[in-house]
Amino acid sequence: MKVFSHSAPLCMLAGMLVASPALGVQLVSNGPFITNPGAHASGEDVSLAQDVTYSGYTALGFNAGPDYRLADDFSVPPGHYWTIDSARLFAYQTGAGDAPFTDARVIIWQGQPDGFGSIKLFDGTVSNNLVSSTPGAYRTAQSFGATMFSDTARRIHTLETAVTPLLLGPGAYWIDWQVKGPTPTSAVFTPPVSILGQASTFLGGFPRLKCPSGITDPEDECFGPTGQWILFNNGTSSYVVDLPFELHGTDVIDAIFETGFETPPASP
Repeated sequence: MKVFSHSAPLCMLAGMLVASPALGVQLVSNGPFITNPGAHASGEDVSLAQDVTYSGYTALGFNAGPDYRLADDFSVPPGHYWTIDSARLFAYQTGAGDAPFTDARVIIWQGQPDGFGSIKLFDGTVSNNLVSSTPGAYRTAQSFGATMFSDTARRIHTLETAVTPLLLGPGAYWIDWQVKGPTPTSAVFTPPVSILGQASTFLGGFPRLKCPSGITDPEDECFGPTGQWILFNNGTSSYVVDLPFELHGTDVIDAIFETGFETPPASP
């Protein structure tokens, strides 16, 4: 589910784009994961897995590290030029509570991750991109029954990550990430986009999971496809779900393109 922010139109002077002085506006929200605001016994929000409502809808989250990678797509609308300076990710490590995450590595691709002809426009794998880790909502499930709104095992953290200012013109792109929790060698998970009463939450391209080597469990979806990107459903169901993330930066609207008086420039 792709949700774009609104931006004020900007003017064109002498054929040059004029950037807004405001920084860090939300450019993309790929969908919500909070289903029950303020419903937890602690007063925090809840992200509820609908594993009773939908048969087989059993995935509380998808592997986001330390050995796995996740990816999902986004698009810059026609007539817009974005400068991305940060990405906001969401993840939990079971049992870690409020302890902060330790590492996040982000890649922005033109084309599908690792696809033929795809280009890494920003490669954040060489250093830690994590700026802050803030605990928030709890990830629980309908099948928890009486503890549905009191379980504290999975505290979702908002992970602010830095991106070297990256200018993107209209078109399709992918964000690809890998994170480490308070215990860096233990598994971490990103909850899916979650909307009460809605089983499938994807729109556009399908989110993907990159499998590591060494998977020995034949029931693991990564058993066999070592080092490959695979599509996934929620649990054993047929429902495809998006992954939540946000992109922030600046948005410049090509006013000449908007009015149709002149062909926009190929690049800003």
